[in-house]
Amino acid sequence: MINKKASTYGPLGGRRKLGRHLPRIASGDVDENLEEENDKAKVLGVGPDPPGQTTYRRYDDPPLSPTLQDGSVQGVPSTDDVAGIPGRLRLSRDKLPSTPASPMPSSHLTRGLWADTQRHLLQAYEYLCHIGEAQQWIEGCLGEELGFGVVEMEEKLRNGVALAKLARAFQGGRVVRRIYEAPKLDFRHSDNINYFFAFVREVALPECFIFELTDLYEKKNIPKVIYCIHALSHLLARRGLAQRIGNLVGQLQFSDDQLQQTQKGLNDAGITMPNFGNVGRELAKEINEDPEVEIETEEERCDRLLAENEESICAVQCFARGFLIRKAYATQCARVRLAERYVLKVQAHCRGVLARRDVSHTRKAATDLTPWVISLQALVRGHTKRQRWLSFLAQLRTHVGYVVSVQAQARGVLQRRRLSSLKMALRRTSQIFMQFQASARAKITRQGVKELSKTFGSPEIAPSVIAVQAAARGLLRRATILKHLRLLGANEHSILDLQAQCRGVLVRRRIRTQLAKLVDVSSTVVRIQAAARTYMARKRLLALIRGLRRATPAIIGLQARARASLARQYHQNVNKALSEIKLVTSVGSFQARARAALARNRHREQQKCLEFVVPDVTGMQAATRGYLVRREYIAWRTHLWKSQPVATMLQALLRGALQRMKFRAKIDYYRSHLDKVVKVQSLFRAKETREQYRQLTLGRNVTVGTIKNFVHLLDDSEADFQDEIKVERLRKKVVESIRENQALENDVSDLDVKIALVVQNVKSFEELVKARRKYGADNVAAHATRASILAAHGDPFAGPNTLDHAAKRKLELYQQLFYLLQTNGEYLSRLFVELTNDDSAEKHRPLAERVALTLFGYGQDRREDYLLLKLLQLCIRQEIASAQTVEDVIHGHPIYISIAVQYLRPKQVPYVRETVQPIIRELIEAVDLDLESDPSIIHRSRVAIEEMRSGVPSNKPKDVPFYEALEDPDTRAEYIRHLQKLQWWSEAFMSAILQSAKRVPYGMRFIARETLASLRERFPDARDTAYAACIARLVYYRYLNPAIIAPETFDIVTTTIDVATRKNLAQISQVLTQIASGSEFSEDSPKYLPINEMVRKSIFQMTAWMLQLAEVPDAEAHYHAHEFLDVTVQPKPIYISPNEVYAMHGLLSKYQDQLSPSREDALRVILQELNGVPNIENDELKDARDKAITLELTNRFARVRDPQADEKALWVQAKRGVLAILRVQPAQDLVESLMKPVTEPEELRWEAIIADMDNEPANRRMPSTSGDAGYRLEDIRLLQFKEVKAHTIFYLLELEKRGKIMRDDGFQGILDAIASDIRSKHRKRLQRQQEVDSMMDALKHLNERKKYFQEQIDSYHNYVEGAMATMQRGKGKKRFVLPFTKQYFHLRDLQKSGKSPQFGSFRYSAKDLYEKGILLSVDQFSPRQFDKLDVIISSNKAGIFTMEVINNALGISNRIATADLRMEDLLQAQFENQASLSLFSGMVKVNLSLLLYQINKK
Repeated sequence: MINKKASTYGPLGGRRKLGRHLPRIASGDVDENLEEENDKAKVLGVGPDPPGQTTYRRYDDPPLSPTLQDGSVQGVPSTDDVAGIPGRLRLSRDKLPSTPASPMPSSHLTRGLWADTQRHLLQAYEYLCHIGEAQQWIEGCLGEELGFGVVEMEEKLRNGVALAKLARAFQGGRVVRRIYEAPKLDFRHSDNINYFFAFVREVALPECFIFELTDLYEKKNIPKVIYCIHALSHLLARRGLAQRIGNLVGQLQFSDDQLQQTQKGLNDAGITMPNFGNVGRELAKEINEDPEVEIETEEERCDRLLAENEESICAVQCFARGFLIRKAYATQCARVRLAERYVLKVQAHCRGVLARRDVSHTRKAATDLTPWVISLQALVRGHTKRQRWLSFLAQLRTHVGYVVSVQAQARGVLQRRRLSSLKMALRRTSQIFMQFQASARAKITRQGVKELSKTFGSPEIAPSVIAVQAAARGLLRRATILKHLRLLGANEHSILDLQAQCRGVLVRRRIRTQLAKLVDVSSTVVRIQAAARTYMARKRLLALIRGLRRATPAIIGLQARARASLARQYHQNVNKALSEIKLVTSVGSFQARARAALARNRHREQQKCLEFVVPDVTGMQAATRGYLVRREYIAWRTHLWKSQPVATMLQALLRGALQRMKFRAKIDYYRSHLDKVVKVQSLFRAKETREQYRQLTLGRNVTVGTIKNFVHLLDDSEADFQDEIKVERLRKKVVESIRENQALENDVSDLDVKIALVVQNVKSFEELVKARRKYGADNVAAHATRASILAAHGDPFAGPNTLDHAAKRKLELYQQLFYLLQTNGEYLSRLFVELTNDDSAEKHRPLAERVALTLFGYGQDRREDYLLLKLLQLCIRQEIASAQTVEDVIHGHPIYISIAVQYLRPKQVPYVRETVQPIIRELIEAVDLDLESDPSIIHRSRVAIEEMRSGVPSNKPKDVPFYEALEDPDTRAEYIRHLQKLQWWSEAFMSAILQSAKRVPYGMRFIARETLASLRERFPDARDTAYAACIARLVYYRYLNPAIIAPETFDIVTTTIDVATRKNLAQISQVLTQIASGSEFSEDSPKYLPINEMVRKSIFQMTAWMLQLAEVPDAEAHYHAHEFLDVTVQPKPIYISPNEVYAMHGLLSKYQDQLSPSREDALRVILQELNGVPNIENDELKDARDKAITLELTNRFARVRDPQADEKALWVQAKRGVLAILRVQPAQDLVESLMKPVTEPEELRWEAIIADMDNEPANRRMPSTSGDAGYRLEDIRLLQFKEVKAHTIFYLLELEKRGKIMRDDGFQGILDAIASDIRSKHRKRLQRQQEVDSMMDALKHLNERKKYFQEQIDSYHNYVEGAMATMQRGKGKKRFVLPFTKQYFHLRDLQKSGKSPQFGSFRYSAKDLYEKGILLSVDQFSPRQFDKLDVIISSNKAGIFTMEVINNALGISNRIATADLRMEDLLQAQFENQASLSLFSGMVKVNLSLLLYQINKK
């Protein structure tokens, strides 16, 4: 049946045009009325466009009309058309032709276009194209179209109907009797798939290409089904049973939604995409046959010819297009000239219409604007009126002063007029008033004298009146006083109580106020004493007042009697005087008094008159005085002007004399107190020096004077400068060595590929021997089977012989991915956080822990140990930063804790053995030691012992509560003894632990250091005990406590301990655990309450010990890590299984958004290039991927440079320049020194400084400050001072641009930097020396790596040469050559000339090579002329082949071209998937695969 089908399949698969519907059905559009719609389309000129679907046309479909396509005007050529030929598309590299007139280009010519348009969905597009190829091939074999599209093919193939039909097409109905067809998928459809399995096994398709039943039925691996169909097509094509499957890549189009949906399905499935392009070679390899020879079809030949003559065709089209455009332009110009007279008239009419339209629009707009214009005018008028009024008011305001002065003058004139008229009236009536007043006074005086004379004239009345008045006054006074005394006596108690209450309230208020305000006790005492004294004084004053009040009536009576006595005595004296006759004296005295009274009256009158004229007199006096003063001033000023030189000289002489006198006095004073002056100066200088030193130590706001005073501390810094240059030169050498090593490493990688290509090209028996020696005779087959399974699935870990470009690229990406995870701990730390927060990811935690430890090699190397500690550091910081309280940290269990425990476990055993082994052995050897601390258990054991001793049951209950057990005296005594022993043993364990701080491994102490630093930053107010509890979470609970509880697991004891000892250790562990928690036992554990005193004491000791553990240097100092560590220390390979690699890949892809939020992140870039996680398709593949492989780590983003070199050089030059400027031009601040102009004396001073520096020894030169320097440092001693200053200003401005210093504070930052250099001079020297040692160490490692790479390259070259020699071994032997053939005559000519190559020489006809497909084209020769050309391939050196092209036209042999071909170059080109190879500068083009086959064959 197979032979019968082979005879009938020719017309089915020859040039059948089945599959032309694929572009239509690619989008899922299958219509029953397709032919009818096509007929309609032919009439309308357009194709059917179903609703909701995008029409996809094949390139050989009839094109749409230009008018219907883009709506362009007919007659005007489109930009995509050839000029003059509508519908003919221009040939271009960037666009696909769509007319049947041009041949359909192959995928090689169109690959650039579809790859550019579909680059983001390239895998999905290629996959759909391969499905279309399979569908087209199946339809060609069946002779009918399938009823579904490319996109639906995955689902439609699941029932196996199409595959069963395919099997029946080749095997006939005898084998495939009945095909089960049902609309709904059923288990019976598996019979259809089994028919297909039987068919492919019958035609001997290798098992590695056959898919599983579940791959198709359950859609677990549809790509492998398509891959199987492709392999089947190639196998049947080899057997001559069917045509080989076609290539539709680049010829089909799909919508973005379809591509995105397909790509999403591939990513979700995680299936490794098979290599469809390599299926032919893989099949040939599996069936041990030669690869297929790709024969160039007529269509491909047309494509090649078009591609070769593209420039000529484009040039012809350009000429034709130009001719047609010029012709059309001339025709158009002629038509315009014919219609010119009508054009002017039409233009005039058009202009008129447009003008009228504009005028109407303008009028309408003006009409619509009338109300708005009226309102605008009103607003303008109002605004103008307000402006005028405001200007008038402004003018008034400007003249206010003048108006006020005029008004004041007018009022003054009126007032002066009224005053003058009043004065005139007063002057006229003053005499009359004076006379009237005098008469009135005289009359009043006379009446008084008369009354007095009468009164004095009656002597008997006068004493009585006086006595009566005195008695009346006394009585009234006494009555008033008595009334007051009665009122006071009645209210005396109330007043006293009120006064006491008031005084108490006031005193208490004052005391409270004073106590609230006062702080100093002495001032409070002083005030209390003052208050007491005040109280005593008030008390004495009150007693005095009360005494005076009691004596008031007596005093008043005494005063009254005294007044009465004086009055009587005066009265008696007057009577005596009156009784004497002395009238003359009395009259004289009376007249004198009268005259005095008259004189006083006249004086009063004159004074009143003068008061009226005071203003006038005062003004006149003032004017007179002013005139006199001005005259005196002018005269004195004139005198001074004339005597100015003399006055100046006198003043100078006087000042000089005074200053000399003061100076002599001061000198005398200083000399007399010289010792005191010296002490004061020394104290002042010491104070200034201390202040400057304080500024220097603080490093803030350091003044210029401080820098000048302490700059001598920077002596010998020129030598430091030379050391800095040395460091930077070493750094430069390190960078150059790193780059050189990277170049050598790339060369080694290229040589690896070349060697692998050579090994793959020639598999000798030596490979089998090596495999047997490596894996053993029994495991060779298993290893080969595993490698073949992985290679069949395109796995990148299949082995060195897997040289598929995509697989090698994936392997490189996985190497880069795990290197990135190793060196950038942020990704793993973020992944740990996500796994901790995600409850559903609990099952992934063991995988993450295992991969992390594998990635860092369990910290067994210095580099990996350092990187693992940096990862733990990041994890600690993230955990503590996200914690809300310290208790969250104490009770948390993040992933990194488990990693740290497993990392520290190898270092844990020696430490705990040395720390607790003696005390544990002592505890084990103790006899009858029981540390049980529960009274209930103690009571139960005592009762059991009593029963055992007596042999009778005890009456005491066994199970009693805690407090009832304590009531038993014996139990209580036993309980106390146990607690005492437990306390002693706990203290012994504590002592052993506290003495082991220095023996704790560095990794544990580093974790404690980072935990403490992060806690203090996050919770600065927490107690030290809380910090210690967080550290004890790892140090004690997971590091010390397991060794105490189970000592046999740490080799502390040789045998398993008994139950009693384990209970004792458990009791001690419980006490130590409570101590490590930082809190005492509570009521929940009443049995341990009596030892809380010991626990409290031990907590402080444990806290101090935990904090002591954190006192270690950072990881960089401990491991001597520097910026070149990662490139000087070779990363160790990791040993990991592919399943773990893919599982880790899946975790990273799942949390990709959280791990790398940026689109440019390195992790996201690598994951996108990996393009999904491979799926574990079956158990066989899973088992093959479960074996550990060696994964080398490579750095993809290596950039070795010092990014701060320029900035460091700026700092160095700026500080050197500032110090030089301060030496030559010192000032109060730096800006003043910088702004000073440079003079000639300063240049001379600079030259003198340079000369002194040159004359001084090397260690006494100008100071220079720098911690680090750039690669170029200029010596400022070669510059003039003005150049030094200009350069310094430039450097300072550059630093200001970078935001390092500011001009506002006078460049204080540079002064602080110099002060910092002065402070840290010694430290910087040590750091510089450490950098030198580090650079020397780095150079040493780099030189070793360079030597290793060079040796590896030499060994690779030797291996390649040996492999080439092995390849050509035996090929130089003489072979039988048919006589009288072209090869026979060629060899005879070589023997005659003595130029026979060592490894043979072969002569072929170009026609024969062309027919075999080896030769594709020869420039300037057509295939019909190939019979005149010969090609000679010879080899005189292993791995190098000489190819010559000979022209035998006209019977004369002429060498056209010759070139040497290297085998590794050919293999490299084949590895890069190059289908053809151009030789002799593009003159000859050959098929690369067939050429290699021909060379290996010969």
